[in-house]
Amino acid sequence: MKRFGFTLAEILIVLVIIGVLTMILLPVAFQGSPDEAVLKFKKGHNTLSTVIKELVSSDKYYQNGDLGTRANGQLIDGHHDGDIKYFCETFADTLSTKSVNCSEYEAGAEELTNVDIGNDSRSYIYSVQEAGVFLDSACLKTAQNVGAEIITSDDVIFYQSNPSSTYGIISKDARAQMNQHRQDGIEYCTEENETGDCAKRWYSSPNEQPTYYDDNGFDVMYKIFCMDIDGINKGENPFGYGIRADGKIAGGARAHEWLQKSIK
Repeated sequence: MKRFGFTLAEILIVLVIIGVLTMILLPVAFQGSPDEAVLKFKKGHNTLSTVIKELVSSDKYYQNGDLGTRANGQLIDGHHDGDIKYFCETFADTLSTKSVNCSEYEAGAEELTNVDIGNDSRSYIYSVQEAGVFLDSACLKTAQNVGAEIITSDDVIFYQSNPSSTYGIISKDARAQMNQHRQDGIEYCTEENETGDCAKRWYSSPNEQPTYYDDNGFDVMYKIFCMDIDGINKGENPFGYGIRADGKIAGGARAHEWLQKSIK
C-alpha cells in the first residue's frame, strides 16, 4: 500500500502562501477596527445633541424661550439667564451621571475677554470658521481652571465657561460701521494703562454695541460649552461647542474634524 504525504517543498509553499495572506489581511483588520477615542467622541456628541433637544422641548426647563444662555432675563427658582448653575443642573438632570459639580464659580472668566484666533487677538468674531477655532481655544483655556463639570456614566466630561463668556459672530452691518469708523479715523479707548493713557483702541463706541445676528435675523449669541473624552488636561484636547438660546448647537473646529473621522 502506497502512503500519500506532503513533501517538504509543498509544505514550504503552503507556509509562504499563509504568510503572504497574513501580511495582506492584518492591515485591513487593524484598519477596520474602531478607534475607541472617535467612538467615545461620537457618543458624547450625540449625547449633547439629544440632551439639548430634550431641554428645548421641556416645559419644565425651557423658560422664556431660553436654556439659560443669554443673560438677559429671569428663569425659574430665582435663576437668571446665563446662570452657570442653572444650565449645568438642567443639563445634568437628563443624563445618567457619575458626578455633578454645578458650582457658581466663574471658570476662566479672565482668560476669555478677547477673541483668540491664532496670533490674532481682538474683540469680535467675523466668521463661522473663526468661531470654530475660538471655541476650541476657549475650552482649552477654561480647562486649566474648571469650576463646574458633569461626568457621565460613560466617563465623558462636560463643562462650561462662565456665564459672561458668550460669543457671537458680528453682523455685517456692525462690521461695516466699524470699518467706516476706521476709515474716518474714529477710535474709542477700551482700556487705559497705569498712567491713564489709552492702552487699547477700537472702532465701536461702548454706546454703539455691535449686534450679533445672522442674515436671517436670528439671535446668534452662544454659550460656550465643552466636552472632554479622556479627562480634563489629559490626552486629547477638549471639544468646543456653542449653545444658542433656541437649542441650536455650533460645533468647534475639532468637533467638525472628528465628525468626519467618525463617518469613515
